[in-house]
Formats: sequence, structure tokens, C-alpha cells
Amino acid sequence: MTQPENAAQADMARLVAEINANPNNWQAYADLVAVLVATENLIEAEDLALKSLGLFQANDEALQNLLYATGNVYYVAGDYQRANDFFGKITDLAILHDATVMQAQGWYAQNQFQKALVYALTAVEQQPEDTGAQVLLGNIWLGLQHESKAAEAFDAAIHVDPMNFEANFGRGVVATAKGDQDNQWLATAQMIDLQRYQAQAQRLDEIVQLLSGSRLDGESD
Repeated sequence: MTQPENAAQADMARLVAEINANPNNWQAYADLVAVLVATENLIEAEDLALKSLGLFQANDEALQNLLYATGNVYYVAGDYQRANDFFGKITDLAILHDATVMQAQGWYAQNQFQKALVYALTAVEQQPEDTGAQVLLGNIWLGLQHESKAAEAFDAAIHVDPMNFEANFGRGVVATAKGDQDNQWLATAQMIDLQRYQAQAQRLDEIVQLLSGSRLDGESD
């Protein structure tokens, strides 16, 4: 068993002990669901998440956090529609932004770009400094073949975090599609993480071909 696996097993044992010692400790339930998800024990995670929702119906703080934990189980399992059903029930301002981002990601994963856009724009409005939300928005705009809007989102993320790989890579995709000769963003992405850049090279080619094709059809912005 590897060191991470040992750590996960230790976390599970500790959280189970905490639950046995105090069955009203909702945080321990949420944390155990998260560990089960991280270790890909999704069936057990689902069972525990749904059980915990029933146990803490009368505790609004617990319920909100457990709704998020349950949504995450289904998101990781690829059941994005069910995941969004749970994320959509969240109203607690402390986790509302994260839930909104997850809904955007769920629709994006299904290539439902218009629906994803609604949630991504909301997430960025909630927290403009969230580079992850800005990058997601940029990728959604790319999916919709709106290059200038995508560039704005990636630029916003780079403004907050100049060494953000995804933001520089996305901005570089836009520059490549537009035929910019001085593509500083892809150069920065390579410098940040060459291995990751090489792994995404096919994605770069696919997006550039898509955007270039739309421009030839007179549809790009």
C-alpha cells in the first residue's frame, strides 16, 4: 500500500471513530464522504452521503454542506445532471460560489455550453478574483467559438495570477487561432509546466482547427 493510500485509510479510520463517538458531528460525515470520493469508493460515498442527508435534515448548516458533498459524489461519478440537482439546492453564501462553479463545470462537461455560460458568468460575478472560474468561463467561450470573450476571461485570470498555466494556455489558444506571431502566452505556459503543455498539445490543435473553421464560415467574432 502506498503512502497516500495509507494516509487515506488512516483518515477513514479517524473519521469513523469520530462519528461513532459523536453521531451528531456532521462535519465528520462530510469529510468521510470526501475521502471516499478521493479514494474512488463512490458507491460507499453515495450511500453515506444520502444517509447523512437524512440524518441532518433539521440542521440547515449541515444540510447545505452535505448537499455539496453529495453533489460532488455524482460529479466525480460523471452523473452531472444529478450532481447539479444537489448543487442547485445550495443557498448558503459560504459555499454558494463553489456550488455555482460546479454547476458550470457540470454543464461544460456535457458540452452544454450555453447552460454552462449562465453559471460561469454568475460565478465570476460572485468572485471576480477566482482564477478557476475565469478560466472555466474562458473555456466555455471557446466552446461557443467567441474568441474575444474567451480572451477577456483568460486575461482576467492572468491579471490575478500571471503564472496560471490554464489561463496562459487558453489565451495562447486564442492567439494561435487568430494567427498572432508573437504568442507570449503559449511560451509562458510551456515555461510553467512543459509536461502539462505537451499533454494538452492535441487539445490545442483541435480548438485552433475549430476556431479557424468557424472563421472561414464567417461565424467567429
